[in-house]
Amino acid sequence: MRYSAFRPIVITMLLAMAMSASAETPEPPVDVFPDTPENRTMVAEAYTQYLAMDKKLSHFIDVNGIRMHYLEWGDKEGTPLIWAHGYSSSAFEMGNVGQQLADAGYHVYAITYRGHGQTEVTDYNFSLSHIADDIVAMMDQLGIEKAVIGGLSLGGGVTTTFYENYPERALALVLEDGGADPMQARTEKMYEQYKEMMANMPEQETPVFEDRFAGYKYISSFYIAGWGGILPEGTAPLFHSWVVENEDGTFRLHHDGVKLFGEGDPAGIDPAQSHKLPLLAQSWRRVHPPITYRNLSVPMLIIDPTGDAFSPTEEFEKLRAMHPELIKVVEYPDTPHAAHPMRPEWFVRDMTELLQRLQ
Repeated sequence: MRYSAFRPIVITMLLAMAMSASAETPEPPVDVFPDTPENRTMVAEAYTQYLAMDKKLSHFIDVNGIRMHYLEWGDKEGTPLIWAHGYSSSAFEMGNVGQQLADAGYHVYAITYRGHGQTEVTDYNFSLSHIADDIVAMMDQLGIEKAVIGGLSLGGGVTTTFYENYPERALALVLEDGGADPMQARTEKMYEQYKEMMANMPEQETPVFEDRFAGYKYISSFYIAGWGGILPEGTAPLFHSWVVENEDGTFRLHHDGVKLFGEGDPAGIDPAQSHKLPLLAQSWRRVHPPITYRNLSVPMLIIDPTGDAFSPTEEFEKLRAMHPELIKVVEYPDTPHAAHPMRPEWFVRDMTELLQRLQ
C-alpha cells in the first residue's frame, strides 16, 4: 500500500491544519463537508469560478526544460512579486488575495512549481535550488531585474533558497510560516510525537475519487477542519486545482507525494534519515536561515500564524534579532499554518506596508 498524500505528518508539517500538540492518537476527522445538494451546488459553482480564473489568469513559460504554470495579476507598473505556494498546493493558493495585492501596487506572479498542478514533470530529481533556478529563468525571460520573493511553508523554503543563490535579484522577502526557521531542528523537535502518531495510524492507499465532488470533499474537509469549520471567502476555487481527471474518468490529486517527498517512508519523520528521501525533501531539511541570512541586505516580512501548534515563534525572533532594522515579524493570532487564505485582510495590509517600506 501507498500512504495517502494527506498522512498526519503531511497535514501537520506541510499543510499544518492546526492540530493539537498532544501526542494522543487523533480521532477520525468529522465530516465537515457532507454530500448534500447544497454542497454539490457550491462545488459546481466553485468549479465554474476556477475555470474562469484559469482562463483569465493562467500563463505558461518554458524554463530549464519544463513548462511552468503561473497566475498573473496587475500591470507592468506594479512592483514584481513572485509567490511560491506551499507543498501540495498550487498557484491558485493566491486566488483570494491576488487582485487585492495588484490593487495595492504589486504585479503578482504566483507560480506552480515543479511536480505540482499544471507544471507537470517526469523527472523528480530536483531540489529547492532547481525551483529557484526556474524563478530566475522566468525573471530573465520576462525582463524582471528584481522582485519581491515570497512563499508559504515549503514556498518559504523556496524563498530562502532563492536568496541563498540569487541575493542580488531580491527586492524583499516574505516568509509565511516557512523558510525562517531551520527545518532540521523543527523535525527533531516533532519526531517523538510524529513517531507515536504514525505508529497508531493505519496505512492508506493513495486515493482515487469517483467524481470531482468526491475529490473536492476529500481535500476541502482537511482545510475546513483546520480553519475552524469555515471556508474563507474566495478559497473555494483553490481546491479544484488539486483535483485532476484520469484517463478512465476517475479523479486523483494533482501531485505525487511519494515521488516528491517520500510520503509513507519512515525517513520522512526521522531526522536522522533525511538522506534517504527524494531530493526535494532533502533540500528542505537543509534550509538553515541563520546561515543564509547572515548578510541580509533587503527587507523581510515574517508571518507567524500562532494558531499553528508547531509555529516556531522563538526561531523567528532569533532571526529578527540578527537584523532588526530589516526584519519584521507579524503574528496572526488564532490562525492556522496557511495564514493568508484565512486572513486575507491582514495579509494584504502587511504586504502593503512592505511595499511602502520599499518605496
